[in-house]
Order: sequence, then C-alpha cells, then structure tokens
Amino acid sequence: MGNMLENNDWRLEVDLVGGRIVSLVKNGQGILGTFERIDGKTGNTHVCVPNFASEGVEKFGFVFHGPFRNSLWEKLNQTDEGLEIRCQIDGLEVRQKFELGEKFSHKIAVVNNSSSKQRVNVAVHNYWETKNGWRGTKLNGIDVSQGFVTNPEIELKQKNRIEFSGQKPIIWQVNNFKVVKLWTAFKEENGEKVYDQEYVCLEPVMEKEGFVETDKSWLESERKIELSQEISLGV
Repeated sequence: MGNMLENNDWRLEVDLVGGRIVSLVKNGQGILGTFERIDGKTGNTHVCVPNFASEGVEKFGFVFHGPFRNSLWEKLNQTDEGLEIRCQIDGLEVRQKFELGEKFSHKIAVVNNSSSKQRVNVAVHNYWETKNGWRGTKLNGIDVSQGFVTNPEIELKQKNRIEFSGQKPIIWQVNNFKVVKLWTAFKEENGEKVYDQEYVCLEPVMEKEGFVETDKSWLESERKIELSQEISLGV
C-alpha cells in the first residue's frame, strides 16, 4: 500500500494502512523511517487522533493513540510534489497533506462532521532516524538525551533545531503544537532497561497528555483544527 513521491531531492513513502510515513529522505540523509523496535513491534510515523497515548483510554474507552493509525486511509490526490489522504471514523475526519517543496510539509486537518461535539487532542508520533545513536541529541541547543529515558513533555518553539550525532541539523517548524514528547522503546534485561538506539521519537502534541479528559478538548460539530510541521536540513 506504499505511495512513493520524489521531488526537490526529497523522497517520501506513505502507507495508506495507518496513513503512516514509511520513510522520508533528503539528499540521501534519512530523516524519518521505519524501525524494528527492541520490544518486538514495528514503528513509523503516524498521527494520534483523537487522543495521545493513554489519555481517555480508561476514562472514555478510547484506543491507545487513537484508531486512525491502524485504519485504512483514502487517497484523495497525488502529484509529483504532494499527496493528500483522508480517513473518517465516527464522524471525525482527518486529512493529511504531504508536500515536497524546498521543505517537507506535513499538514493535518481534523474536522468534526458529526452532529455532536467530540473530545480531540492531536499528536504526530515521529520516528526520527539516529543512525549514530541518540546520545548527545540537542533540541534548540540543549542536550535532551536523558529525555528519551525519562520521557518528559517539553515546550516547543514555532521554529526548532534538532541535532543528531553525525548528521546534518534539522530545522523543524511546527504550527498549533505546544509540546513535544520524548520517547524510545526499551526492554528489560537482567533488571536493567535496554533502549533502542537507531531512532528516537520527538512527538509534537497539540496539548499536554491529559488534555482530552478536560472540557477544553471539545470540538464542536462542523468545526476544524489545523496543524502542521515542516522539515528542512540546516547547516
């Protein structure tokens, strides 16, 4: 179910099963990818709607990270420069638009097509390639390596700089995402945690985990939320 696009020295592959980014490459540098995790699962970039992680799971019976990441998406339009896909579940419609210009652009729109209000939070579970390991990773000049062990939510700027060891820095611009969650998979061996090294998850989230359980999360009927992330290589 892969859809491949190449333009402006970008190469993008999207899987309609889950609406997932299989890979994103710029000038031969892997940026987002698909990885066999140490916990036995396969991970790649996907949206989390209408909830992030476990928020709403116990309280409302939501699916962990939402159902869209495991559902079949519909291709609406594809050109040399871009791809637009759509998925609707229980009246909540999500559209993703990918564009390969000077920058990689990933736009997300969530529309409540139902007749009643719905609780919504939005995140993108990015899997960033760290071929030399994630030790020494910097976000806006600050070493955040320990965060892949402690998993904090950090406030995001609109324009951010990510530095992975031995790779060109990444300029990461976001719109309508307030925080980023740091994470990577692990398993326990002999009482110690062993972590994956070939990727990390820097996941932009619209609001901090738990938001969907508050009254501020209601999306009224026929209302829309728009978010985006843009990626380019720095120097």
